[in-house]
Amino acid sequence: MRRIQTKVWSHTSLDDSERHTISDVLASEPKAINSFPELVRSVAEISFRNPEHALFYRGQHLDYQETLKNIGQVSSFYPSIYRNLGKSRPVTEVFKRFEKLGTLSKRLMEKFSEEGIDGHEKITTFPELSWAILQHYEVCITPLLDVTHSLRVAASFALNENENDGYLYVFGFPHPNGSITYSVEEELLNIRLLSICPPQAHRPYYQEGFLVGTFPSRGLAKHLTLDIGRRLIAKFRLIKQQFWDAHFQAIPKEALYPMDDMISVCNKLKLSE
Repeated sequence: MRRIQTKVWSHTSLDDSERHTISDVLASEPKAINSFPELVRSVAEISFRNPEHALFYRGQHLDYQETLKNIGQVSSFYPSIYRNLGKSRPVTEVFKRFEKLGTLSKRLMEKFSEEGIDGHEKITTFPELSWAILQHYEVCITPLLDVTHSLRVAASFALNENENDGYLYVFGFPHPNGSITYSVEEELLNIRLLSICPPQAHRPYYQEGFLVGTFPSRGLAKHLTLDIGRRLIAKFRLIKQQFWDAHFQAIPKEALYPMDDMISVCNKLKLSE
């Protein structure tokens, strides 16, 4: 995935009115946000000042970081297949994980066909689509990262079941042009789950889910180009105690993870491992 080369209007720009490099954004402290309306106003400014990028959001309980040479501690967003590799034989471990992903992708296609689920032809044609479903339903780790088009969804993920402040990140990607956007110039793909998941899958619709990753997908070692942080535009710390109010409330976990969903199909895949 290519890093955004131009300077961007970031969360720090809201204070100093200057554009900043992506390295500056990654290494900066997140801006504290006290309420949902304040978050909306801040992101509106960022969106207006960065019209060349489509903005997507991700909510997390923690700000995961790693150390980069010449920069120091920075926020990091590797897809799950590249996390927690350990120091011994990381290339072999990634290879094994991609093998497992391939096996489960094949089983997912078979389940879709056996149970007559809409869309099995599409996921057979585009393997990344089966990865998207496996990732979103937490069947296995993949080279994709969950993001959303909804600020309220991202903020809910950041703060639900979290006793502390949460974190919300803003990423800039090329504007989508279909169910799955392959950007050769930027070396990334962006999958719109609402377009590729069958109607029996309700979770992506409640979460307004997308999945992003590096294109072409690499089954080798962890590398800086696989970090989605290369597209980070802004980051915020959501103050837990005062963020939600009577007018703007979190989406409950039960709504974000509906039970009348494709859980049975995905559970069968988990049991088959």
